[in-house]
Amino acid sequence: MSSALPELTEAAPRRGRPRVAFVVTSLHGGGAEAVGIAWMTWFIDAGHDVSAIMVSDKPVSELVPSSVTVHRLGTLRGHGAKVSALRRLFRAEAYDAAVALQTYPNLLAIAARGRSQSGPTLVVTEHNLISLGLAGSSPSHRAKVWLAKRWYRRADAVTSASHPVGAEMAAAFGVPPSRSLVVPNPALAKVTDRTPVARVPGTEAGVQLVLACRLVPQKSPHLALHTARALAARGIRTEVVSFGGGPLQDELVALADRLGVPFTPHGWVEDWFEHFAENSVVILPSHREGLGNVLVEAAARGVPSVAVSTALGVADAIIPGVTGELALDDDPESIADAVERAAWLDVSGVDDWLERFSADSSGSLLQQTIDYAHLIRAAR
Repeated sequence: MSSALPELTEAAPRRGRPRVAFVVTSLHGGGAEAVGIAWMTWFIDAGHDVSAIMVSDKPVSELVPSSVTVHRLGTLRGHGAKVSALRRLFRAEAYDAAVALQTYPNLLAIAARGRSQSGPTLVVTEHNLISLGLAGSSPSHRAKVWLAKRWYRRADAVTSASHPVGAEMAAAFGVPPSRSLVVPNPALAKVTDRTPVARVPGTEAGVQLVLACRLVPQKSPHLALHTARALAARGIRTEVVSFGGGPLQDELVALADRLGVPFTPHGWVEDWFEHFAENSVVILPSHREGLGNVLVEAAARGVPSVAVSTALGVADAIIPGVTGELALDDDPESIADAVERAAWLDVSGVDDWLERFSADSSGSLLQQTIDYAHLIRAAR
């Protein structure tokens, strides 16, 4: 695993305008979807011919550049039908490279490319800690992970959104270190205005806990409400606002009522980072994260964040004591301690660190990965 690409002796061959296909679940909502759109936009700006191959029937975001050719496989029934259709696309379109995002598209792309030397160079990308999510997961999810542990090593290169994810790719998925690379998400692609929010440091003005995530079990959103109650018990006026929506929203509204915690769910808001109050602290109480894009987005606006250290991937997205704080564990009192510390932080002077998550930096690293993967494949 490395975030610096090893040097090979020969340059990757070029032939005209490079053609790149992104194999994605969808192009609307969610962190990985935003990553895909940001990468496509960067590759178009860099002069590539870009296609998106969607394996679900979800809608396409208006943020997708109009020059992206979108192929929809979501209406096909069965995994085999999608693999066959994807294989036909690979052959007909003669892509130079295919980049897949997330486990299911990764597996489809690996199956479609097979062991042929005539298909596109294949880069699969992982954005989450998979093994930590196995407990209580469905049989279909377990089957995907079982396959991924056997198939990921077939890709020409595997990228991870953070170093913890990269470690999992090497330790649990058997991806050779020479083909396991860390390419940080372009988490700042949507943050066009990095003007620091005018904040009141400390907790005398109370705390607005900003829950910027999907309201799903992986994110443990109920911990935000229990943390708010713990802060209120310390005499700190606290409210929770949610940007994300999800299946647990009604359950959280009921829990907030029982706990006596002010809670405002706003549903999915694309530019959630434009709605900070002067006493905002972002909270991401997930029990696992591949990275945590929202932690970087918050830092870009000068707003501190709190996450749980055992979520692992968040360690790449927070500088403790500078852009936010890591709670020792997922006990609401531990998280409340971290919120109190974070509320005093002056999040500034981190522009060089933030640049690591820019679309230009991330896109450039992905391009280098593709070039390197070309060489790896040619050397086999």
